Amino acid sequence: MILARILWGLALIPLLQCLEPRYVVDTDYCRIPDPDPYSGDVMSQFRRGSYKKCTELQPLTWVAYNESSRRYVLSINESAYQWYLQTDLQLRVPIPAALSCCYMNVQRSNEQDVQLGSCREFQGSVQLPHDTDGFLVECYAKHKLIYTNGHATVPERSELRERLNQWAESDHGHGKRAPSLLMIGIDTVSRLNLKRAMPQTYRYLHSKGWFELSGYNKIGDNTLPNWLALLTGLNLSSITEQCDPHHVAALDRCEFIWQLYRDLGYVTAFGEDDVPINTFNYGLQGFQKSPVDYYLRPYLIAAEKWLDMREQEHQENQICLGYDHASEHVYNYALEFARRYRNDSFFGFFWTNTHSHGHQISRTSAMDEYMTQYLERLVGQGTMEHTVVVLLSDHGMRQGATRLDSLGWLEERLPFLFIWLPAYLRQSHPEFVQALQLNGNRLSNPYDLHATLKHILALSGRDTLATVATAKDCPHCQSLLLELPRNRSCADASIVDHWCTCWSYRASNSPSNSSIDQKMAQLAFNHISNLLFAESRLNRQPTTLDGIFKSLVALPNKADDPRVSIHRLQIKTQPMSIVYEVTVRYNSSSQKMFVSDVSKLGRI
Repeated sequence: MILARILWGLALIPLLQCLEPRYVVDTDYCRIPDPDPYSGDVMSQFRRGSYKKCTELQPLTWVAYNESSRRYVLSINESAYQWYLQTDLQLRVPIPAALSCCYMNVQRSNEQDVQLGSCREFQGSVQLPHDTDGFLVECYAKHKLIYTNGHATVPERSELRERLNQWAESDHGHGKRAPSLLMIGIDTVSRLNLKRAMPQTYRYLHSKGWFELSGYNKIGDNTLPNWLALLTGLNLSSITEQCDPHHVAALDRCEFIWQLYRDLGYVTAFGEDDVPINTFNYGLQGFQKSPVDYYLRPYLIAAEKWLDMREQEHQENQICLGYDHASEHVYNYALEFARRYRNDSFFGFFWTNTHSHGHQISRTSAMDEYMTQYLERLVGQGTMEHTVVVLLSDHGMRQGATRLDSLGWLEERLPFLFIWLPAYLRQSHPEFVQALQLNGNRLSNPYDLHATLKHILALSGRDTLATVATAKDCPHCQSLLLELPRNRSCADASIVDHWCTCWSYRASNSPSNSSIDQKMAQLAFNHISNLLFAESRLNRQPTTLDGIFKSLVALPNKADDPRVSIHRLQIKTQPMSIVYEVTVRYNSSSQKMFVSDVSKLGRI
C-alpha cells in the first residue's frame, strides 16, 4: 500500500511541474512568466500563413557586382523576355517586338522626396557609375511600357575605400581584425509570437547556437523610444531636449551609434521599409543629411512611389513591391551590403515593418520559411565568420483584439532578441559565451544592447571599453557580453513600472468601485487628458471617465517594499469608447499615488 502511494506520487510529479508557472527570469527582484504561446484564447485568432511569390514572371533585368572592375553591371534577361512575349499576343504578332530598356538614377532631394535622373538607354548590359545607389528600370516593346522594376546597389566609393584601408593598416599593426556588426529587426514580434508564428526560424536559431535573451524587456511604448535607447543610449525625454526630432535637422545632432562606428573606420548602412511609417519620419523630420554611408530610404521612396505596391490576398496581408515582397528589398540589400564588405569592417542596421507590423498576430508567419533560408544565405556567403549578428524586435503587438487577451500585456513588453557570436570570438573570449548563456535568463533591455554595441566596437582595438561601453540614461546598464546582476530590478535597468514585466498580476480583491480604485482611475483619466492637452490633440481628448474595465494588482516579489503596491487598470473613456491601460504605484503608508505611464489599447 505504501509503495503504491509512493509510485502514485512519483507519477504526479511531471503533471504538477507542468501545472506550476514557469519563469524566464526568477529572482527575488524579478519574476518574468514564461507562459504557453499556444494558449487557447490566442490561437483562436491565429491563422498560419505561407510564403507565396509576388509573381511567377521573372524580372527582365538583374544586377551583379563585377569584382574586377569594382562596378555593378545591369543586364537584360533575354530568356525572361520570351515569357513576356508568350503572355501578350500583340508583342509577338506579326513578328516578336524588339525590347528597349533604360534606367533612371534615384537622387535624394531631401528626407521626404527624391528625383529621378534622365532615362539612360542600354542594350544587353551596361556598367553602372559609382554614384548609382539605387535606380528604376523601364522596358518598352512596340512603344508600350511592359516592365518597371527597381534595384538597390552598394557601389564602391573611393573615400570609403580609403577610410577602410587606413584603419585596416592600423588593425594589422596590432594583429586584430575588427569584428563587423549586422542588426536585422522585425517590427512588432514578441518572443512568444516568434515561437508561435515562426517556429521554424526559432528552432533554427537554437539549433545553430544563437544566444536568446529571453528576459529582454522594452523600455518605452512604440518603436521610437526603444530605438533611441538602442542607438543612442538615451531616452525620449533626453533626445527631445538635446536634438528634438520634431525640428528640421535636429536628428543630425544626435549621437547615434553608427556615427561612432564610422568615426572608427567602419562603413555604415541603414534601411527600413514602409516609408510612410519610418521610425524617424512618422510625425518627425528625419535627417537633413544621409545619416550613414549607405542610406536605403531614398531608393525605397522611389520604389514605393513608382513600382506596383499591393497586398497579397489570403497571405495575411503580405505586401508586394514590384517583383518582390517589400521586406525583401531590405533583406536583399542587407545581404548585399554584408557580402560586399565581408572582408572589411561594417555596421549595418536594417528593419522591416511590412510583414509584421499591425494588429494581426499571424501576419509574420508567412515569412517563417523565408527567414530560415535567409539566415542560411548569410552563412553561405561567409557573413557569420567575422560578424556579430543581432536579430531582434522592438515590442510585441500593442493594439487589437490579441492585445486584450490573457497574454497581450506580457507579449507587448517582451520582444525577441537573439545574438550570434562568430567562432573566433567564442574561442578567444569564452567568458562572452558564459555571460550570454547566463544573461539569457536575466532581465535585460535596449540600453544593455546599446552598451553591447559599444563593447563590440571596443573589441576592434580602435577604442577602449572604459570609454565607450555605457548607456547615458541607464547608469547601471551594461554590455550583454558581461554577466548581468542576478538580483536586478526594473528600477536598476531604468524600466519604469508600466513597462516592467517583473511582476505577475492578479485580479484586485477590492471591488471595481472601491474608493482606492476610483481614485486611481480618476488620477489616470486626468493624466491622459493632460498628456493629450500638452500634445495639442484636443480633438482626441476624452471628456468622460466611463468606468473601470479591469483592475489588477501585482504579486509582490520578495525584495519589494511591503508598503508599496503596483496596480494596473484598464479604464474606458468617452467619446468613442476608448480603453486605456495605466500603471499606478500606491504607497499604503503615505496614501500617495503615482502614475507610471499609459497605453492606448483602442476601442471596444
